[in-house]
Amino acid sequence: MMTNKVYQVPYGTKDILPGEMKARRKVENAIINIFDKWGYDEVKTPSFEYVETFGSTGDESNFRFFDKANKLLMLRTDMTAPIARLAATRLQDGEKIKRLCYLANLYRYEEIQAGRQCEFEQAGVELLGASGPAADAEIIVLAAEAFKAAGLENFAISIGHVDFVNGLAREAGFNEEETEELKSCLRRHDAVAIYEMANRMEGSREEVKKLFADFFFLQGGIELIERVANIVRDEKALAALNDLRRIYELLDAYGASQYISFDLGLYRSFNYYTGMLFEIYLPEMGYPVAGGGRYDKMMESFGLDCPATGFALGVDRLMLALARRGQTNNRNWDVLVAFPEGKIQEAIVKATALRAEGKSVKLATEAMNLEDAAKEAQTLCCTSLVYIA
Repeated sequence: MMTNKVYQVPYGTKDILPGEMKARRKVENAIINIFDKWGYDEVKTPSFEYVETFGSTGDESNFRFFDKANKLLMLRTDMTAPIARLAATRLQDGEKIKRLCYLANLYRYEEIQAGRQCEFEQAGVELLGASGPAADAEIIVLAAEAFKAAGLENFAISIGHVDFVNGLAREAGFNEEETEELKSCLRRHDAVAIYEMANRMEGSREEVKKLFADFFFLQGGIELIERVANIVRDEKALAALNDLRRIYELLDAYGASQYISFDLGLYRSFNYYTGMLFEIYLPEMGYPVAGGGRYDKMMESFGLDCPATGFALGVDRLMLALARRGQTNNRNWDVLVAFPEGKIQEAIVKATALRAEGKSVKLATEAMNLEDAAKEAQTLCCTSLVYIA
């Protein structure tokens, strides 16, 4: 007996309807074309991997299952680890610097909301084998170019640095446990807990205590970097600020500095970042639409010492932003070819010729008069009509 389940999709998934899918494919192609213009090779990895690829046995947000050999598998939750595995095991030969890109569905069991599903799509790039600010600046600018290719110009990029957080914690005299507590507070945006941590700091300079108390307000332009650099003394924190300064200079050379602000309290949820990290925001969305950063240690788990940097953007979130701007209605075709009785062969020839010219063409499925053909062209969202008389 059929049940209502036949007519439903699983929790956290959705159907993509006509028009929306056409607009989505156009955006996907525009993004991948930008990656290609910047010299990135597209790759594809399996939708599921051995759970060890992701460095853990999984948690409640993972979709896990056993194969027939009783090995634990997991639907991929992000693409950085699978691409690191691919590069370490399949691409050790060839050029030292590897530029890879992807368009992939990912899976995490989460509480769904606007722009967040259990199955979602990301597009992104990984720049492997390159260390230093030039590679990081390339990644940030390429992310900006992907947004512009999708038709979104009004966005903002926030940049932070893992080593600024580590260095400031060290200057405050934090032990490893306290440093992890600090990072957890930053991820949760728990300003009260951080303020309490600042009050517990004994023997630290007042300027450093104030930096901690104001962690979530350490935001601004290049002048913020200069101001904070005059306060901190820890070598790691100062090196991080200098790295951000050099990245900014290169972003300015690219002509992208107008999108940039610094957020020294930025700390992303993934724990593999080792340097610069960033997020991109749109005014229509209350959460980041893209993010990335440097992760120089991940490849070591696959037996390869290789610096790396990259980013991913959420295609679903990007499409939601476009929808809120009214930019996802894309159900138009160039031509309807219609015909009267006895003229279907001529109509087929004409439709074939128009497609060869690059037109998008719908061919009528039955004979009709000219008046009905004009109505049909409008119904089928065709901008013009070719009627075979």
